[in-house]
Amino acid sequence: MNKLTLSALKLSTLNLDKLIQFEKNARISEPDVFIHDFDEVKFRSETLNALNHPLFASARCLICVNIGGGDGDVIGRIDFSIHPSFAFGGDLRVYVDWVYVLKEYRHKGVAQFLFQEMEKTLTELDINNYFLIAAENEEAQRFYGSLKNAQIEKQDLLTKVIEAPTFRTQPCEL
Repeated sequence: MNKLTLSALKLSTLNLDKLIQFEKNARISEPDVFIHDFDEVKFRSETLNALNHPLFASARCLICVNIGGGDGDVIGRIDFSIHPSFAFGGDLRVYVDWVYVLKEYRHKGVAQFLFQEMEKTLTELDINNYFLIAAENEEAQRFYGSLKNAQIEKQDLLTKVIEAPTFRTQPCEL
């Protein structure tokens, strides 16, 4: 494998095809992690809808492209959302929703690079913290331990699935 030269790109309609290929590669690499079949048509449609939907304005997906060789393939991604809240007089909170690096590129600085790029974005927005729900597997736990100034805290979490969720294709009035 050639030396990695990494670049981070914000997901857009221009690089959606590269993300789709990444998603296919991820499922081939780790079929036990991705247990559902990949429906490319549905994924493309839903992602295009989300990219153009006002409720997704604060959602971000950074894709990591290896520009050091090949066709600039996507080898990792980080998804995060900025949530405005009226707590404490007005606050911005960031939730990291998904981080994934193709198996063959792990332990090569790709995830660290993605977090650094996300932190640059947050710093530009004057946001100085974020949270994620930590995966419990050993590999993820080792990675979290490598992040500077980060700590894992055990907290209770309530989740609830609302019956018959739908993806809005039309803006809703809030």
